[in-house]
Amino acid sequence: MGPRRRIREDGNAGQAGTLACRWCSGVEMRFRSLHLLAVAAALTLGASAIAFAAKAPPKTPKSIVLGQTTNYPASGCPNPSKCEVVARVTGIQMMADGVAHPFRVPKTGTLVAWWLKLPKLQPTQMRSFNTFFGGDPAARIVVLRRSQGGRFRLVDQGPTQPLKADLGTPGRARYKLAQPLRVQQGDYVGLTAVTWVPAFAVNLDGTQNYWLASRARNKCSTPSSKDAKRFAAYYKRSQAHLVSSSVKLYQCSYQTARLLYWARIKPDATPTQTP
Repeated sequence: MGPRRRIREDGNAGQAGTLACRWCSGVEMRFRSLHLLAVAAALTLGASAIAFAAKAPPKTPKSIVLGQTTNYPASGCPNPSKCEVVARVTGIQMMADGVAHPFRVPKTGTLVAWWLKLPKLQPTQMRSFNTFFGGDPAARIVVLRRSQGGRFRLVDQGPTQPLKADLGTPGRARYKLAQPLRVQQGDYVGLTAVTWVPAFAVNLDGTQNYWLASRARNKCSTPSSKDAKRFAAYYKRSQAHLVSSSVKLYQCSYQTARLLYWARIKPDATPTQTP
């Protein structure tokens, strides 16, 4: 009787052990299945994120400042030997400190503000320039679109900005536009001297700096102020680009000089793409 009982007990123990082992195997299999599902889901999400990142467009910058360079020269004024101004003309800086087309708009958007680096002038200089060019210094920021044959169309322009009160402002004088100007990629931002503007640096490296003026080729040679009669006749009629939608020739380039202006562009937001 004793041995048989032990056999049954051993058998029961073996049966219980087998049931326990089967239960453990089921749990383990379910755990492994869940683990594999979690890994697969993670891989799927990772692949989706990578695909979305590949399709997502680059972030649009909040704003772009045109005219930025490594070095910023000082105006020639009030030094009598270097004090020159830009008068009754529209100009575009086409190269500044070796940077080509620093005022070509890289992205479509709006022009929201602009700056000038304005020196302090001597009273005698103020009187002379006011007499020569018809009043106190004043300027406009303008948007130009290039055409063929050296022509530009005046797409839009800001209001005339008086500059007298800002002469000698430390750093740069900033002008925020109450009504921003629309710009398209490839447009140029220029500066119009309604009367005259002393934000002008001279005697620079001619291979690194030049600007383009709204003058026909036969008007490129500007007379000296020492020849009062010829000088007055040349500047009697403004050559500035003042009428919106009109087209003018920009055939005169001047090396060794830089118009000291800058402009801030706010690009349009890039549309969000769905994956």
